[in-house]
Amino acid sequence: MATYLTKSDFLAARDCPTKLYYKKQRYPSATQNSDFMEFLADGGYMVEKMATLLFSGGAEVGGYDDPVGAFTRTRETLAAGDCTLFEATILHDNLLARNDILQREGDTLRLIEVKSTSFDSMEDGAKPFRTKKGGFVSEWRPYLEDVAFQTQVLRLAFPDMVVVPHLCIVDKARRATGASTFPNFTLARHDDYRPEVAYAGDVEALREGHVLAILDVTDEVDELLLEIEPEIRRFAKSVSNTPFKRIKPEIGQRCAKCEYRGAANDGEPDGFRECWGNLAEPIPHVLDLWRVGNLGGKDDVVAEMVAQGKSSLVDIPDTRLKGAYGVRQGVQLKYTRLGEEYINPELRKLLDGYDYPLHFIDFEACQTALPYHEGMRPYERIAFQWSCHTVREPGGSLEHAEWLNTGDRFPNFEFARSLNAQIGDKGTAFMWHHFERTVLRDILQQMDDREEEDPELHSWLEWISADGRLVDMLVLAKDHYFHPLMGGSLSIKDVLPAVWNASPSLAQDSDFAAYVKRDNRGNLLSPYSALPSASIGDQNIVVDEGIGAILAYQEMIYGAGRDAPEVSASYANLLRQYCKLDTAAMVMIWKHWRNQS
Repeated sequence: MATYLTKSDFLAARDCPTKLYYKKQRYPSATQNSDFMEFLADGGYMVEKMATLLFSGGAEVGGYDDPVGAFTRTRETLAAGDCTLFEATILHDNLLARNDILQREGDTLRLIEVKSTSFDSMEDGAKPFRTKKGGFVSEWRPYLEDVAFQTQVLRLAFPDMVVVPHLCIVDKARRATGASTFPNFTLARHDDYRPEVAYAGDVEALREGHVLAILDVTDEVDELLLEIEPEIRRFAKSVSNTPFKRIKPEIGQRCAKCEYRGAANDGEPDGFRECWGNLAEPIPHVLDLWRVGNLGGKDDVVAEMVAQGKSSLVDIPDTRLKGAYGVRQGVQLKYTRLGEEYINPELRKLLDGYDYPLHFIDFEACQTALPYHEGMRPYERIAFQWSCHTVREPGGSLEHAEWLNTGDRFPNFEFARSLNAQIGDKGTAFMWHHFERTVLRDILQQMDDREEEDPELHSWLEWISADGRLVDMLVLAKDHYFHPLMGGSLSIKDVLPAVWNASPSLAQDSDFAAYVKRDNRGNLLSPYSALPSASIGDQNIVVDEGIGAILAYQEMIYGAGRDAPEVSASYANLLRQYCKLDTAAMVMIWKHWRNQS
């Protein structure tokens, strides 16, 4: 059986040639069984379905498990005359490309690659791919190389035809009509190559009012092919070799984001370990350094260390710490070596200087390619939940309030009004990272765009979303706190377990009793591990991170909970307990900082 180089293989190899071997050999990867990757893919499938609905009379080729048969059907249909094909398969030697949409018009093959990525035709114009100096915008390059690969395979397979490549992408300048919103599309998962997407709306209305743009990228593809055509041949030759061998890795700081790092269970092939050998073993590892990509400025310090046979975080030379990032990196190195927690004495003074009442807030929100509601733009943000823990005075009791949208309606203004009623303009509001400020600024802009008449709310949003009004606890952690259990992370999901273990008194605090859970040896687990699950249908579901919250919200409003109140209530409960923990976690960290600094 032939071993093909597909476009996804090619893009993986362009990122790192060694990954080509791991991908083709199906090594465990962090992208497998990832809720985040599934969420992105689902959005892509819906956008692709919308794109195909714009073309009447199109036929799907399919045949993912039989490339030769699928190519035969594609070739025969194209030979018969003008046509539109979906998921056409193209082969040439051991190159394989599947085209989202392929049209024959006379002697021209119109290739259309559909992506759920977006641009704004009003701000970016019809060509968002170029910088002012004429180069390629880095964010667009992988998408253009994807189309370039397909174009090359098509041109080799049909040398007598003119191939005109296009990108079909989401246009944020357009507003969704009733026919082009998220609830019109449903996914059904089978054991096949991809989920089946059904459309329940008015197809003719969709064609009149969709949110997509089809852009000719011939110039960009032709320029890129001059660069990548030799790479296509190189990688195609690599996968055809018997035996198939790994391309030698180039180890360095780029490996910190490798999807094969930490993905393998015992007994499974481990791509990261095969690249690094014994240098994969040290704990903590050099790649666990906070912002390791910025270590040493333009020099790859990790590559230098590997050449010396070193890969432990504690072996990083202090002399290579540079600039503002180097300050935080230095704290991590020093206290990792000491095995001690670090709390800057200035932190207590900062905390004591904040006015009461203290409000600890957390939001859940999402941005989808296809908007939930008519009149929204693609990737316009929906804020569907907030949680707030409040301490009204020094030594005061802990209060909790929350809000969750449970109906199919645009929730943002009600979200903001209820939050304003809870925290007002007195005291201090804490967040973790700047997400909450961004959400509030988005809602303020939406008030202007939609001409929402509420001067009081508008004024409050202007006030609270201004720089300096919300206190970012992540910044406080970056500047004043470190614990070796955090490693190089400032995520609340990593800071909380460190604090939880460093401060046994938190587990004895009645406010946090619900989050006390221990392993078989009696060790405290992270409070996020204590979140209860719910049995919904044939699944046992727990919401313990942001993407899970978005998926639960979608199921509650548009999925299994749409016509089943008991299912909707189960998802609502999962959402409430997760968001409540996020703000409780902030209080736990705040208490620890005050007690220890």
